[in-house]
Parts: sequence; C-alpha cells; structure tokens
Amino acid sequence: MGEERHSFFAAVMGELSRRKVLKTIGGYAVGVFVVLQVMDAVVELMPLPGWVPTAIVAALILGFPIVFLLAWRFDITGHGVEQTSDESLLAPAQTFALFSIMLFATGGLGYGFYQYYMTLDTGDTPAATTFIENDARSFTAPENSIAVLPFTDLSENRDQGHLSDGMAEEILNLLAQVDGLHVAARTSSFAFREPEEDIRQIGRALNVSTVLEGSLRTSGNRIRLTAQLINVEDGYHIWSQNFDRELTDVFALQDEVASMIAAALVESFDGLVEEAPTTRPQNIEAYGAYKEGRELWWRRTPADLELAIQRFGEALDHDPLYAPAYAALADSFVLLALYGDLNPMRAVDRAMPMIEKALALDPESAEALAALGLARMEIGQQDSAESALRKAIKLDDVYVPARLWLSNLLGATGRLEEQTVILQEAMVIDPLNELLAINYADNLSSQGEVEAARELINDLLLIKRDSLQLLRSASLLDLHAGELVRGWQLARQAYDLSPETPSAVYGLSKAWLELGDLERSEALLLEGLALAEENNELNNQYFQLLLLDGRLEEAESRVRDAFGDDLDALPDNFRRYYHHQMGLIHLVGENLPMALVEFEQAIRLSPSKVFDGDQLFALTTAAFLHGAIGDASLAEQRLTEAVAALQRARDVGIDTPDVYYTQSIIDILRNDFETAVASLQAAYDRGWRQLWLIDLDGRLDPLRSLPAFIELKSNIEGELQAARTEIEGRMLSQLSGVRQ
Repeated sequence: MGEERHSFFAAVMGELSRRKVLKTIGGYAVGVFVVLQVMDAVVELMPLPGWVPTAIVAALILGFPIVFLLAWRFDITGHGVEQTSDESLLAPAQTFALFSIMLFATGGLGYGFYQYYMTLDTGDTPAATTFIENDARSFTAPENSIAVLPFTDLSENRDQGHLSDGMAEEILNLLAQVDGLHVAARTSSFAFREPEEDIRQIGRALNVSTVLEGSLRTSGNRIRLTAQLINVEDGYHIWSQNFDRELTDVFALQDEVASMIAAALVESFDGLVEEAPTTRPQNIEAYGAYKEGRELWWRRTPADLELAIQRFGEALDHDPLYAPAYAALADSFVLLALYGDLNPMRAVDRAMPMIEKALALDPESAEALAALGLARMEIGQQDSAESALRKAIKLDDVYVPARLWLSNLLGATGRLEEQTVILQEAMVIDPLNELLAINYADNLSSQGEVEAARELINDLLLIKRDSLQLLRSASLLDLHAGELVRGWQLARQAYDLSPETPSAVYGLSKAWLELGDLERSEALLLEGLALAEENNELNNQYFQLLLLDGRLEEAESRVRDAFGDDLDALPDNFRRYYHHQMGLIHLVGENLPMALVEFEQAIRLSPSKVFDGDQLFALTTAAFLHGAIGDASLAEQRLTEAVAALQRARDVGIDTPDVYYTQSIIDILRNDFETAVASLQAAYDRGWRQLWLIDLDGRLDPLRSLPAFIELKSNIEGELQAARTEIEGRMLSQLSGVRQ
C-alpha cells in the first residue's frame, strides 16, 4: 500500500511538472503579492472610491483558479502558446481527483491572499478607527459642526506646547460663540494630540462634519500659524491659511483666525452660521485660570481636583466678581466627597456659600445652577436638584456638566429612557467624554445590554488607555458580568497607575472582595482610608467587609462616628441610610426585633424614584422580619409594596442581576422555593457571582438544602476558586519576571 501511495504521489508531481502548473501558479502568486503591496500604498495616497480596491482584490482571487485551468491546458513555449499534450501520467479517475483538489486549493490560496490584504493594517489599527467601528452609539454629525484639534508644536525645541494648545483652545472658545455652529468639546477633540488616524476617522469619532487642524512654530519674537479646515466626508480641504505675526499680538491672531474660519464656514454651510464675535471675557487672566482649572477638574483624581480649586481661586484673585469660578469651587468641593477625602455633609456645607455668591453675581449662571443641582442631589433633594439642572441646561445647552449630573440623577431614579435622551444629546456635544460614556454604559447595563456597555468602555479605552475612570468602569462591568479575572486585571491596572487615588484603591479592593479574599481587600481599604479617611466609597466598602467578617461592634462604631449623634439634623436620605446600615448590623447579629425597627425607619417610598435598590432590600427584609415574629398582616403589606416596586423597575426596562436576586427573595417569601432557585439561576446567567451574599443572607435559608441551590452555589465556588488560582499564577509570574 505504501509503495502504491508513493507511486501515485510521484505521478502527480510529474504531471504537475510536465504541465508547468506549480511554476505558473507560483509566479502568479508572487505577482498578486506585489500588486497588493502597491495597491495598499496607492490607497493611502489617493482617495479612491471604496469599491475600486475591493473589485481589484476580487478579480485577483478569481484569477487563481483561472490560471490553474490555463496552465493545465496550455503552455508558453519559444514558438508561442501551445496546447499541452493530452498524454497524462495519471489514470482518468486520478486526473479528475487531482483536477478537483487543485481547483479548490488554488481558490483557497486566492482567499488566503484576500485575508492577507484585508489585515495589512490590523497590526496597528488606529484607535479612533476601532472606536468608530465598534461604537455602541449611533449619531449623525450635524452639518454645521466642527472639531478643533490641538495644534502641533513645530518650534525648534518643541517647547511651545502651551502656546499651541492655548491657540487651539482659544480658537475653539471663539468658535463656540458662533450662532448656529456646533463645536465639539475640548475634552473630546484634544484626545487626538498629534493624531496618526485619518482626519475622516477622527471627524466621525467626534461626530462633526468639519475638522480644524494646524501647526505653530516660533522664531525669535515671530510666530507662524498654519491652519486648515477639512471636510470629514471626503477628506478634502475647505480652507487653509498661513499667518505670520509678532508674538505680542497672540490674541489678535486668535481672533483673526477664528473669524476667517467662521467666514469659511458661513460659505460652506450656506449661511447656517454667523461669523464669530470678537468680544472676550472682561478679565483674560481670570478666564484663563478658570479654563485651566476646568481641564484639571475633568480628570477627577483628588490631586487634580485640589489643583483645580487652586486655579479657580487664582481666577477670583484676578476677578473677585467672576461667577463661574465661584460655581467651579462649589462643584469641586462636592466632587471631592465622591473622589477625594471630604465628608459629603461638609462638602455641601462648603459648596453652598460659593453657589449663593455665584447666583448673587449672576442669577442666570448655568455653572452656578448646575453646581446647585449637584449639591442638592448629594443630600437627596432629587426634585429640586432636577429643577436646577434643567434650568442650567436651558440657559446654556452646551454646558456638559449639567447634562452629566442630570443623567446621574435620572439613572439613579430608574428613568432610563429620559437618561438615554440626555446622554445622547450630551455626547453629540462631547462624544469622547469619559464620564458621559461611563453613564451611557451604566444605562445600557441597567437594561441588560451588558455586552454593549462593555464594548463601549473597552473601545474608548483604545483612545484613552490610562484613564482611571474608564479602567474602573470596565473592571466593574466585567465583575458584574462574571468576568472575574479580567475585572481584577483592569482594577489592578488602574491601581498600578495611581495607588494613591481612592477610586483606584476601591476598585481593586472590590475585586478582591468579589473573589472572596477578605484579607487582601481589607489591606487595600486600610491603605486607602489612611490617605482619605472620610472617603464615602471606601468607608461603605469597609463597612460591608466588617459585616462579612462578623466584626459587628467595629462596624457599629464606624457608623455612629460617621453620622454623629444628632440624627434629626441630617438630611432625610442620610438619616435613612444610617438606619439601613444599623439594620444590617442587627440582621447579621440575629437581633431580629432591632433589625426590624431599623429597616422600618429606613423605608420611605418615593413615587418619583422608579428604582431604588436599598428600598427594595429594606422592603423585602421588613416583610421577612415581620413574618419571622409572627405579624402576617404587616409582612404581606411590605411584600406587596416590594412586588409593586420591583414591577415598576421592570416596566421601565431595568434588567440587572439584582432584579432577579430580589425576585428570588420574593419567591421565598411566597414559599415558592423552586421558582426562587430559578430566579437565582437567572441572576447567575447574567453574571451574578456574589458568594459572600449567599453566605450572609439569612433570607436564603429555606433554599440551602435544595439540590439545585447546592449545585448553583458549588458552581460559583468553583468559578471563584479557578479565578483566584489563575490570578495567583499571574501574580507569581509577574513577580518572577521582576526578580529576573
């Protein structure tokens, strides 16, 4: 048999050689490779229609089997093209088999070249291109819209970055005053510093129809500015100009460039916009310090917020009547309660005088009204917060922070459709804003679209790879989706970038807690609290850890210290949260009567709040506790309220694992244990892996002997153990690499 195969193989090779098939196909393949290389270079240089390269590649693919057929039948000799002799070295059946195999093989070779061409650039895909292709949002760029990219510093020593950035930013600010012109926000457009991406791709990422780019170089006291306005649709220049001026005349140059661009836009947009005004803020120094502060302010780290506060103070030194700077100080104090080391009540106490001062100076200050809305939201005054934020948007519809905070409020109250509208409007203004994207991802996740949410954040990370906020968001989304190892990796990446930032400490601590490693989680929390002892997020996480570890006296002491002795002086939402935490302490300590007293004081149903996870927990727990002490009537009342609240959440589209966990508790309270396990399984299928909650929640006790529950818990335990093992291996590998 082996000799027969060898004989057949020799005959095949002899026949292919006689007909010069392999030689011909090899030559054709080399030619195709050269053509593809040349075409790739040409496409980069020439704006060819998209169908031209595709048509060429398709023709080359079809050429492989055609070349095979021609090579099989004809031969090129010194006397011209001649038909190949029909005398075959193979039997007819063997010839047919070989013919079929070679035909498919050459077709496959052609397809392989097609795949090669399509992936010529994938080794270094531009971040913006990837973001556009994968973006979960879908917007249409306004026709009368522009993005101003940071200008390139071409000075000899590359030391004029502050001047080139300032020039681009001032032009952006002046264009923002043009009636009828939509200008992409700085936080988005300045993400493309010295971009390698095609301008058309950048324009699509920024959701604009035109892009302004430019460069700046200095020589002595002279400055040369080159600016060009580009149409995003086709990549062609609408307008370009060089400016040579004295450095002493920078502001006049900014005005001149902005006015010429506006004039070009007036013509390009058929009169839909008017030329930019040349008026400036009364105090340039105050305005400049304020803008610098806002740039720092968007980064949201405690250090940057503190620096921003300094800049806002400098603005007021230059102009004590500058209302936006007072508003900026106010919202910075509130943000320090979220991201830094400031108690929420003290933060609001410090913010309110600044807000009042700003409103006294300018009753229609959008910045001041937005800060007022943020402060009121922090102390639970949702209705008045919404009123202030909507008024701020009405006064200045491109002031993004007002839309950001209104979206926070709408998301927190479960009004997802309204939140979607607000966020999409804001992302037209500032399409690459990290905080808007995070809110939008939370919106998607709340509606059960977890993969779309993860895709959105991960794609934006391609552009802003070192964003702590994006890394934290991506980590939390992965943890909630059951992707434990990747969730930990992202949290660790954020922590390694900034181990002194409370949000980064919190993220890694939470990852370890979800993995069941309380020791590592606590070590991080203590490290974070040493840096920011009043940080609300770290304190709440530490309270949860103390409950899990059974250290109830320590937990109670921390709660009492945090809220103080005068509970009546606290805002309503703070007071209810105090009772909620005390209820948890008594519940874990199995002091059911005291737990019931506390949870009843934590309940306050609000018709304006469509979804409230803490209220659902309090309602179902109160129903459980009333039943445990024998009060069936009150148990049924609270259970009915919980069912109605959960249904309202589902009616507005909320579809999270927590919804299914709450449903399982309701099923238990109705003595429908099999359905309860099925509800827990539905939560698991959506990413829920909180083993600590299974162990801690006494309401699950009726399920613990059921085989389906035992299997579900075993699956979670196995996944957590596998994730910890993999992470330990990665950590050891990294440590080994460092030692080497």
